Amino acid sequence: MTMLKNIVFLLALMLSGIACCAATEPGNIPLNDLNANNFDIGEITDGEITDDLRHSTCTLSLADNKEKDSYNYIEGAICPVGGEECTYSAIMKLNGKITILKQISSGENISVFKNKDISVTVEQTPIAESTEDEEGSDIKAVIIIKTRNGEKKFNMLGYCGV
Repeated sequence: MTMLKNIVFLLALMLSGIACCAATEPGNIPLNDLNANNFDIGEITDGEITDDLRHSTCTLSLADNKEKDSYNYIEGAICPVGGEECTYSAIMKLNGKITILKQISSGENISVFKNKDISVTVEQTPIAESTEDEEGSDIKAVIIIKTRNGEKKFNMLGYCGV
């Protein structure tokens, strides 16, 4: 009987550990607890995720992010370590975890990115008073993160170009 109790106790401990790990994935976090953390491009190009962010075409930040060269959203061609094919992706740091989403569609001023847990829709609006150059312009963007729990919007500012 004691052995059966020990087995049940160990099983309960293991299952609670699995549930805790699953609850920290961005797709499982309640929306009001979902945070877009700022990050440096070096966190991505350190040789673990990629050593080649060929061309970051958009770098966006929340209004309260005052750190230089630190962003809340980066979009561009990511070339994985190991020489695999480069894919156009969005990168965010959600609740402290780097999250990479592949682009699944795009149109004029709107793009959709997705991974197995979440999808992100980016709606861009050029800033009227910004001086556009040949390669891009300053923009306002609404980042809509959709999880199985619903959706959350983040307003960001930044630059998008070619």
